[in-house]
Amino acid sequence: MAQPVPTPSERRRVLLAAERETESLSRHGRTRVALGFPNSYEIGMSNLGFQWVYRLLNREENIACDRFFADEDADRRGPRTLETDTPLGDFPLVAFSISWEMDYVNFLRLLPAARIPLDRTERGEGDPIVLVGGDCARINPAPLAAWVDVFAMGDAEKIVPSLADVLRRDLTRDATLAALADLKGLYVPAVHGARAEGAEDGKIVVQQFKAGEGALREPPHTTLLTPHTELSDKLLIEIARGCSEMCRFCWAAYAMAPQVRVTADAVLEIAKRNRPLTSRAGLIATAVADHPEILPILRGLAGLGYHIALSSVKIDAISEEILAILTKQGEHALAIAPEAGNERLRRAINKKVSDEMLFDKVRLIARSGITQLKLYLQVGLPGETDGDVDDVVGLVDALRLVFLEEGRKLGRVGTLVPTVNAFIPKPHTPFENEPLDDPAALTEKMKRLSAAFWKMPNVTFRGMPVVEAIWEAYLAKMGPESAPILLEAAAGAPVRRLVKTHRDTLMAVVRPGRALALAEHESPRGVFDPHARQAAPWGFIAKS
Repeated sequence: MAQPVPTPSERRRVLLAAERETESLSRHGRTRVALGFPNSYEIGMSNLGFQWVYRLLNREENIACDRFFADEDADRRGPRTLETDTPLGDFPLVAFSISWEMDYVNFLRLLPAARIPLDRTERGEGDPIVLVGGDCARINPAPLAAWVDVFAMGDAEKIVPSLADVLRRDLTRDATLAALADLKGLYVPAVHGARAEGAEDGKIVVQQFKAGEGALREPPHTTLLTPHTELSDKLLIEIARGCSEMCRFCWAAYAMAPQVRVTADAVLEIAKRNRPLTSRAGLIATAVADHPEILPILRGLAGLGYHIALSSVKIDAISEEILAILTKQGEHALAIAPEAGNERLRRAINKKVSDEMLFDKVRLIARSGITQLKLYLQVGLPGETDGDVDDVVGLVDALRLVFLEEGRKLGRVGTLVPTVNAFIPKPHTPFENEPLDDPAALTEKMKRLSAAFWKMPNVTFRGMPVVEAIWEAYLAKMGPESAPILLEAAAGAPVRRLVKTHRDTLMAVVRPGRALALAEHESPRGVFDPHARQAAPWGFIAKS
């Protein structure tokens, strides 16, 4: 018998009752802020950045911050906040944390559902100021500029105090926007202009930590533990921001450089303080095992009785001790990222992993007792040949044999999971001007891989749909002219139909040729081109 669907009010009560604070927050401030994640509660509450901004805002004197999520717009009354069941339109500031371009459509649905004018030029004195922060704001704000009053570009720790100071002044709407435009790291399109021509030097400077500030920094960590997420009751702790690998396709490595690390003592202090609340911990970083104190951190967490989860582990950082700590607690799965099928292509993307190292580490992983190994790989990389695609097949097969050989000695049969994505050119990377691979070629490559891996025992293949690659590449690099297509997506048009209907428009963005700049200004592959950067939709973004 089907269970009755809970009402929005019942769902709110259940979710709030299950949450446990890792810090007591007063939330009684006179100035109110609604902070939203444009996806479900389960996904939003798994996002450490969202949880950390919620904590920082509620720490501010006289600021009270409520949360809301995309699934709350099912309420007939429109989306309302979780804590106080308040309509979004009643708040002076409605802020969104957007870390994935695919959530743009949810953002565009939430505002009309909340009866907030979608076009920012139609908002008046009684309407909230709409702010967007998160990774997408600092990567490329241009696609959302028609609908967003303010973009917060940088680390929340750097921006929230000055933002809160302006909000506490209780200014008129226009005066508030003008005051926010004077703050570092905030982009206000109505004041600064479409390409920030009204900002100082025509640039919006992203505010972020310097490497030397890492030792003094409080480790961002979970604010509210809840069983109602994929990361059920897990204490997430960020141990580093940015990445030292500098793979040429990776936005985080370049846009967030230099890497800022937190000390082991600071991480373990947070873990010790919150141990009565949970026995599950997850370490957050682009390359977790790259932290110079990763072993003291893991030993300390294990000593406190935590079950530890790591995301993808940097290949050269894998050691017997790290694996022993993970497997002793019952961990059987691990993920690594070879990215390409041979050394030549890895060198071209600045992935510092030789075949010899890769095979040695996979053998070590298999010997440790890990029985499922996920391999993150890409096709369509710049400079790729048909032989490179064949090498992906050959590499997986050879690693599979190593994995099985070592597993049999332990009486275990392991599985390899090659997860193959299309290379997506991202802003702020040396490959930002590279085209997406030809969709027909990508389709053929994915079919070849699927056919080859289907024949391999103990291999489970996961490939990125090509239509998804086209859409994701478009979302990453589009400019303000994308507005009509985004509005179609928000109205419910399927991605497949959008890609088919607007193919020429999308291709002009994702396959622009070797560079956006004039021929005489072309740079070697994998090198930043300042002329092309200036012409790009995100060309007015600079780093502090």
